[in-house]
Amino acid sequence: MDALPPTPLIYLILLASISIFDTAEMACANLQHGHMWKTVREGVRQRLGDAKADSLPEAGPQRHHWHDFRPKMLDALHELREASRDAWIAQALAQGLLAEIRKGTLVRPHRSQVITGDGTVVRPASDQTEELTVDEKTGEVQYHRVDPDATIQIEGGDREIYGNRLVNFSVRGECSPHSRVILNMDTARHQSEELDPERQEEAKVALRLALEIRARAPGARVAVFDKAWRGVHRGRLIREGFLVFTRQYDGLKPQPLKKYRYEATGCAHDVYAAEGRTCERFITVEGKTLYNPIPVREIEHRGGEESRFYHILQIPCRNGPHVERIPVYETREDRTIDPRTKRMRFNRTEHLRIIPPVTDAGKRLTGFRQDSESGFSTLDETHRLRRVPAYGADGALLIYLGYAGAKNSVALGIERRTR
Repeated sequence: MDALPPTPLIYLILLASISIFDTAEMACANLQHGHMWKTVREGVRQRLGDAKADSLPEAGPQRHHWHDFRPKMLDALHELREASRDAWIAQALAQGLLAEIRKGTLVRPHRSQVITGDGTVVRPASDQTEELTVDEKTGEVQYHRVDPDATIQIEGGDREIYGNRLVNFSVRGECSPHSRVILNMDTARHQSEELDPERQEEAKVALRLALEIRARAPGARVAVFDKAWRGVHRGRLIREGFLVFTRQYDGLKPQPLKKYRYEATGCAHDVYAAEGRTCERFITVEGKTLYNPIPVREIEHRGGEESRFYHILQIPCRNGPHVERIPVYETREDRTIDPRTKRMRFNRTEHLRIIPPVTDAGKRLTGFRQDSESGFSTLDETHRLRRVPAYGADGALLIYLGYAGAKNSVALGIERRTR
């Protein structure tokens, strides 16, 4: 078969198959097998009807068909990413995930209403950084294919990896193996703006992806990400209604919040933000500063044009506890510009967390993000030598779209069978 009708469905199936069979060559070889292609056609018939199944050719695609059609998929990559995102979110909703009715509490949100994000660096097919090299001994000139977007990036705190960064968000059911649904993804380019005017760093990409999910699934109540999200990102998400959880960034100094004075009892309490939570500052007899965490009785959420979260504090006191409400969102007063520093008066969401990481509830959400990292680990292990068989950020994203489609199909198949 020299010519294959340019039916996009064929190539979407092939794209997902690459993450199953390791490379496009192996995927085509398997789809060329009569029994395998018959299985594909029967699956299309069951899900999409006879007309779609009958429109498929009698044999599967060959490798040159993929090379001919792949550039068209890259040209339509933006539309393909958006269509995939919408289909995956719809799948999650159909599986009972991201329900609009709150199932858990603000302190212990239900697992199915928590979207967890992660970023990773995927290695291209080659680590070459120079298109032309000359052997110093023999003078032999060698030409290499170089990934146009790959850069050396830091992962895991101090590990250098040469490749392209991908960012995704997913959701899964509680105590339900293989229920994870990848919801949204994109690349995060790290080259200079001069070389790549369309670059977006990981934190900004993750912010955009989370907001896209929220717009299509209001039941996505909690967003969990790593320390790439700073106060400016958390503040935006909180205003949109997300309860945002990240670990506390290292090196932040305690910041004063408010000094409460009670004339009736003659006592005063200095409240600070330290280690992501509200604390009372004490000076010990040795002259050392001690920050004692203040118990939070409850978390209060108020909707409206801008979502707001509060901590209801119970400040311990020898005269009896004092109950106070303190905002844990970016207030309008916080956002006003200090004429002296030309910055916001107080970056509250940088220093204060709705759910502090050091609490039991925070440790639970930390585990959710660690669990999501297994998806990228599987992506690496899926391909030969832990390398994505593509060059360029767009090429890597295309392969990952196929990988996500295959993984989500497994979750959908298991959900339908168990249901």
